[in-house]
This record gives sequence, structure tokens and C-alpha cells, in this order.
Amino acid sequence: MNRSISRVFWAMAAGFLVLTGMLGYWQVVHAGAINDRPGNPQAIRRSQLIARGPILAADGRPLAVSVSNNASGQVIYHRTYPNGTLAPQTVGYSDIIHGSTALEQSQNGWLTGDYGAESLLVRLGLRSRRGAAVHTTIVPAAQAIANQLLAGQRGAVVALDPRTGAVLVMASSPGFNLNDVSGHFASILKQPGSPLLNKTVQHGYPPGSTFKVVTVTAALESGLYTPQSRFDDTGTVNASGHPLHNFNGERFGPHDLTFALTNSINTTFAKIGLVLGAQRLGSTMQAFGFGRAPSVDLPAGMVVPSGRTASTGHILPSDQAGEDTARIAIGQEQLSVTPLQNAMIAAGIAGKGTIMTPYLVQRVTDTGGSVLMTHRPSVFSKATTPKVAAEVTAMMRNVVKEGTGTAAALSGLDVAGKTGTAETGVAGINDAWFIGFAPSSAARVAVAVLIENTASQGGVVAAPIARAVMQSIIARSN
Repeated sequence: MNRSISRVFWAMAAGFLVLTGMLGYWQVVHAGAINDRPGNPQAIRRSQLIARGPILAADGRPLAVSVSNNASGQVIYHRTYPNGTLAPQTVGYSDIIHGSTALEQSQNGWLTGDYGAESLLVRLGLRSRRGAAVHTTIVPAAQAIANQLLAGQRGAVVALDPRTGAVLVMASSPGFNLNDVSGHFASILKQPGSPLLNKTVQHGYPPGSTFKVVTVTAALESGLYTPQSRFDDTGTVNASGHPLHNFNGERFGPHDLTFALTNSINTTFAKIGLVLGAQRLGSTMQAFGFGRAPSVDLPAGMVVPSGRTASTGHILPSDQAGEDTARIAIGQEQLSVTPLQNAMIAAGIAGKGTIMTPYLVQRVTDTGGSVLMTHRPSVFSKATTPKVAAEVTAMMRNVVKEGTGTAAALSGLDVAGKTGTAETGVAGINDAWFIGFAPSSAARVAVAVLIENTASQGGVVAAPIARAVMQSIIARSN
């Protein structure tokens, strides 16, 4: 009997120790992770007692502010968005029911005053919590132009400063009004086109011929080609046992590599892809940032990497069995690219081969205006050499002067660019692209424009949007 009681005692003691350990783990070790979990209603509710700091555009325009009211003798705050339709998927929302997203989530520590000595003083009861102001890089005028030109279409626009990596425009269409999240969230969910999705970073698309910028970079780096390398186009090339044709069945005959990029000749770039091989193409893709996703100051996991979407799991081509290198080289073969990634390709060429890390937060200031944090530009990757970048720039300039991208031309400025028209699998319906930068000799803006599900080509519907956005940004910086 005593032995049975002893066993029960030790079993209960062991169970108690396990329970104590688990409680300690969840309440102490893992408490922070639970508290910071995206969408944690209790954390959001506590934040309503805090005057969250504002989120501001590059010109100081308020994108998110906190407004106080008195509820049963207690001052509480609710979030409001004075420019709620300007960049809703980028600014994000902070809501007691629906949690927080985008910058409202990723910058929560600054916005709630939970940082450094400020947090310590609050915990010691020496100061009430005051949120800091987050100053973004978004240029309202250019963002508004992108929104206006995307209206009624599904698509995205990203504009970067290639010198620093600052995100000047991040527009996703359709959009929504951040002020509608509280009270009208269900109606937002019912709207077609996934308005809550930030298409600039959360969704990839086939790049079409914009990918030829990567292919031509790999070709020039290999030493096997120059801008003057000669080709003879018959209109068709055999790739993986299937014929590959030019757009609209065109046949160009003898030409050089510059002419091939200017006129986006599929067969020439398919031949180049076959010569270079998937390994070399994959290496150049990696140098441009494929296969990894920059944080760009947004929550972890919000930015998806670009690359191949093959079921094999090989996001970068590497001569795996079944890879169709010819079609990879022309932007097909299960390639998936975010508009941010395509803007980074343009920025890499504009930056003489260097891609700067894209970012949205320029600085953070406290309620007294003192600077708590300032972004320091950093290199994301070395895409190519200055020599190759200069050669590609000259070729992309020719695309805008006399090729498929003439609609992106700006009076008095040299623009370099590349169009793309990617098939969607539905006859006559494409995803239309334009990527480019200006001025081409000393770029101040690099841009990527995507229009989904259109019967038009990139040079027709995407290039004019790119032109207007670039013009707005350059006018601001003059």
C-alpha cells in the first residue's frame, strides 16, 4: 500500500514539475513572442491606451494618426488615416478587432513607445508611454499618380531611388480605404481583385521579356557576347523539343544583340539561354536578388522571393533535369517575379551594377522631434560590373528611343527601359510590364509597372504609367 502511495506521489510530483516548467516557458520564455504575435487582440487592445505615433509620408503628410476620446472616464485612442487610400497596403492598419498589418505591424515598437530607455521609464512609472513618429520614403504626389493611372485595373507600381534604395512609390490596385477596416472590413473582403493584398511584394508574376535584362547581363558577363554580336533570326528555334517563336510570328533576319533587345526577339534570347545554360543564368539571377526577399521594413514573411515556381523546389535554375533554359531566358518557364524585384533589376543597372537595399522607413523621431533612428543606405547585392551595366544601359536606352518602349520616353531626358508581355494561359490575355530608369546617365528613379490580365502589351499600357511616375519624381528632385 505504501509503495502504491509512493508511486502516486512521485507521479503527481513529476506532473507538477512538468506543468510548472510549461507555465514558466509560456509565461516567461515565450511570453514576448505570444505578445508580439501578429493579430494578437489583447496586445492590440492594450495599444488603444497608448497614443500611437504617426506614420508620415516623405513630405510630412500624415498617413496614420491617433485620435483620443473619453470612454467612461478613461482616455483611449483610435487610429485614423487622413490619406487612407494613398498607400493602404503599405501603411497597413492597426485595429482592435482585425489586428495590424504592414508598417503598422513592423514598426509597432516605435509607434507604441516600446523602445530603449523610453520603455524602461514607462515600466518604472516615471513616464507615460508616447509613441514615436515613423517617417516613410513614400512620395505622395508620385504615389497618387500611380494610383490614378492604375484605377480600374489590377496591377502594381514600384519606384525606387537607385542611389539609396528608398521606396518612393509602392502602389497596388485595387486598393481600399484604411478607415473602412474598422466597421466595414467584411465589405473590403468581398471586393474583387484582393484589395488587401500588396501586389508589389506579396505576389509574383511571369516577367515576360523584362527578364531579358537579366539574360543580356549574363550574356555580356560571360564574355561570349558583346552588344554587337551577330545573329540570324529565322523566326523559330527548337527548345526542349518544341518550337519557340517570336511575338506575332515575326522574322528579323540578320541583326546584332542590341537590336535583339530593342525589338525583344525571343528566338535570339532563347539561343543565348541554350548557350549560357541554367547554371549561369541562375547565378546572375541570384546576383540580382532572386531567391531571397528583402525585408523593406515590412513584417517578416510579407515579401515573397522571386524565382521559379517549379514543383521541384529549385527557385533558381541550376541545370536540373527538365529545365527549359531557352524559355527561362525569355522570361517564361515558371518564372515568378514581384514588382519590387523587377524594380530592383532596373535599379541594379541604373546603379552601375549595385543594388541598394530597398527601405520604407527614412527615420524615427520622438514627440520632441529628436531623431531616434535614421536609415543608413546599404548594399543589397552586386548585380554586375559597372562595365556591363553601362552596356546594358545603352541597350535599354535604345529600347525607349526606337523599340518596344517608346511610350516611356520623357522630353529632355534619356530614359532606359524594357517592356514585357507575359502570357497568362488565357488566349489574348497578358500580364503587361515595363521596367526602367531615368535619367539614364545618372538615374534618380527606377521603376517597375505591372498591369494584370490585359489584352494590350507592356509598351502600350505599362510604359505610359512608368513615364508619368518617373516624371513626377524627377520634377520633385529638381
